Formats: sequence, C-alpha cells, structure tokens
Amino acid sequence: MSNKLIDILDDGKKVDKLNEDYHYRQSVLPRLKQLRELIRDSQFHSHAQIENLDFVKTLIEDLKDNPQRRVTSLEMKECNQLWKKYNK
Repeated sequence: MSNKLIDILDDGKKVDKLNEDYHYRQSVLPRLKQLRELIRDSQFHSHAQIENLDFVKTLIEDLKDNPQRRVTSLEMKECNQLWKKYNK
C-alpha cells in the first residue's frame, strides 16, 4: 500500500479544461471589449451602429456567462468586419 495522498476530487482533465477556458476568455474578452469601445466611441450613432454594439455586448455576455463557449467562425468574421469598419 502506498503512503501517497491522492486527491480524489482532482480530475486533471477538468483542471486543464478550466485553465483553457480561463485563458481563452482572457485573450478574447479584452479584444471584444476594445471593439465595443470603438463602436461606442464612433461619432455617428446610426441604427446599424446600435445593432453592432448590441451584437458585441451580447457576445461578451455569452462568453462571460458560459466559460466553455467559443466564438464561432461566423461571429469572428463579423467582429473582424466591425473592427475594420470602426477602427479608423
């Protein structure tokens, strides 16, 4: 019989997944927040701008509320287009 203590609650896969989710949010959320600020700070406040701002806000909230969630390729394309549009 071994004298080593075993943490039966520790599941390496869960810990790795939590770390992966944390690092993903740490890299993606700041960029989305920066995009949100670009849209918010633009001078002309059109209906399209409000929709764009709502899209980014919803995406940020979804990522915060659901740590396993990832930005889809379609959402990423939309964010890249918005970045190009508002980063002038």
